[in-house]
Amino acid sequence: MPIQIGLPAEPAWEVVEPAPISYLAFVTGEAMPDPGAAFAAAGESFGRAPQDVEPLPIDDDRVAWAFSFTLPSRAARAMLWCEHAIEGASPDGRASDARWVIFIETLLEPSRAVDDAVALAATVARAGGAPTRLVFDPGLGVAWTRDEIDELLLGTGMHAAGELIDERHLYRVELVARDRANGPYWIATVGLARAGLPELELLEVPVAQVRAGLELIDALAARLVGRDGAAGLEVPHAGVPFEAGPGLRVALVPVREAIETLAAGAPGGPDDRRGLPPGPRAAICAAGKRGAFRQVWVGPTDELACLSRNETGLYLAPRVSLVRERVARRTWGAFRAAFAQHNEVTATASTASTASTAAATTAPAPRDAAFLAKIARGDAEGSREHVWIAVESATAEGGHGILARAGAGPERVVFTLENLGDWRIVGLRDDLPEVGPESARLLA
Repeated sequence: MPIQIGLPAEPAWEVVEPAPISYLAFVTGEAMPDPGAAFAAAGESFGRAPQDVEPLPIDDDRVAWAFSFTLPSRAARAMLWCEHAIEGASPDGRASDARWVIFIETLLEPSRAVDDAVALAATVARAGGAPTRLVFDPGLGVAWTRDEIDELLLGTGMHAAGELIDERHLYRVELVARDRANGPYWIATVGLARAGLPELELLEVPVAQVRAGLELIDALAARLVGRDGAAGLEVPHAGVPFEAGPGLRVALVPVREAIETLAAGAPGGPDDRRGLPPGPRAAICAAGKRGAFRQVWVGPTDELACLSRNETGLYLAPRVSLVRERVARRTWGAFRAAFAQHNEVTATASTASTASTAAATTAPAPRDAAFLAKIARGDAEGSREHVWIAVESATAEGGHGILARAGAGPERVVFTLENLGDWRIVGLRDDLPEVGPESARLLA
């Protein structure tokens, strides 16, 4: 981080008014949800009883009840109301039988953004009670089903409420390209304005570096949301280089400056920005301007290339790392099942090939899939290294695999479930080019 102690806030990132955050719960049944239960739901979700409760007179026949309230832990008032559901208005028709919708809207508490968002979403889920079918975040277009509500928001499973939710639940990352196959890509966040932050962008990203670009913008966005935590990231001053990872220096630049030299027709130009919500936007650029005649800001192409070649890594928000570990370990069974099935198919095909040339001709060839695990090595209280290995054996307790590094011979690594931080399966099926812990259900 650059030294910024005592410096005033960077005016380039000043947010005049943070975007509000809202959640909706779609509730079934003819009986109207009880406003008293909604009041109690807010108290249970935040751990504090609502104060300064005021009924809201709303001149709309669809609204059944509405009130606003404050909480000692929050600066902004929250509005909570219930109205009749509109037929066909649920996301993708996933709660088409809903008769009621419970809304909550407020400004996010930036000092504890993730926990605040969890409590807000849990409030509408609890307010609807057992008939709550779906909780929806309209700002991101994300919906949680009943099972996900119980597991993520209410903590009725093996993890407490919010323990499987991190900073990434407060924003999404979008990709735009004129040519999806060849790029270049414009990558941008949506939702950081709700946390009083500038939206982040990467411009003219080559198609070969899209994955590295997604990882970079995602890691920075999460650290900014968790800026008040132990390893959070205060928004650096415009143009001041900082480290996004070991030896990986970049700078945030106001978009209006970064697009001055944007190639004609490239995504992210002025025409693509019409209709974007107001608020600051920061382009991730290489550290320092480039150019011999006229110095300009350029994209971090060299830095993305280093990430693509695994020559460096990224600093992650602690909560992101913790949640990834939890999800990876609880879905390890899905990895093991897919690994065992793939090995069985491969062995069967090999046996058929040995037994009969005709059988080998007619049998489908096994896919060349990669089964990868990210594990931690080293002293838990000292230096810890996180590396990806190619898995050779997977058991309920862990397994072993091969670590390959440039300039070094392959190394066999044994790991336990407690060392597991992430996993990926690449190339398993045509319709499933890559799957990880967050998408493990697709393996079923």
